Amino acid sequence: MAKPDMTGMGKLIIQTTTARDTLPVSGAVVTVSQSGQENGIPPELLYSAVTDRSGRTPVFDLAAPPRSASMQPGGPAPYARYAVQVEHPNFQPVSIVDVTVFDGIVSTLPVFLVPR
Repeated sequence: MAKPDMTGMGKLIIQTTTARDTLPVSGAVVTVSQSGQENGIPPELLYSAVTDRSGRTPVFDLAAPPRSASMQPGGPAPYARYAVQVEHPNFQPVSIVDVTVFDGIVSTLPVFLVPR
């Protein structure tokens, strides 16, 4: 399948909380990078941020295929894939691959952290 043009823009927010969504986790380091690895080249780091007191990151602007890509049956995927890592000294690290981002959509990714 051909790789679509990344002329669109999606938005991603990471929300960190303790397990079972009880309390927000501030001070977690969140990184967003390209998903996957091609030709032995490591994924490119796109963003790094620290969660605020509500456990949220700033809004990350991420490239995505245009909405029109979803109108072509059998065509390329109408979304882009990214990898997210979350680290905090008091919690187990979390790594999420294949986070999907769609053109024109603001998505919130909930991340539940488990104490060490």
